[in-house]
Amino acid sequence: MIICLIQLSGCTNAPPSREVRIIKIGCPTVTQCYLPANNLKQNRSLIDDNQLILTAWFECALQVDAIYQCQQEQHEKDKAVTRNTGK
Repeated sequence: MIICLIQLSGCTNAPPSREVRIIKIGCPTVTQCYLPANNLKQNRSLIDDNQLILTAWFECALQVDAIYQCQQEQHEKDKAVTRNTGK
């Protein structure tokens, strides 16, 4: 009789386990974008200043592109997981 009761204890109704969602924390770290201050005194300074500003914008854009690419890759992985799990 006791053996029979022990076997039945595994057949109780229980709520299903909650799904564990894995969060990827791996996108690159970025630094604050800034434009350098200028110190214009002659026309040559204007050309140099323009080049510094263009370089600063380019460096900032590279960071934005890296984050965007990382997020798109993660989005594609999430879609693949969703398709594979049927949810």
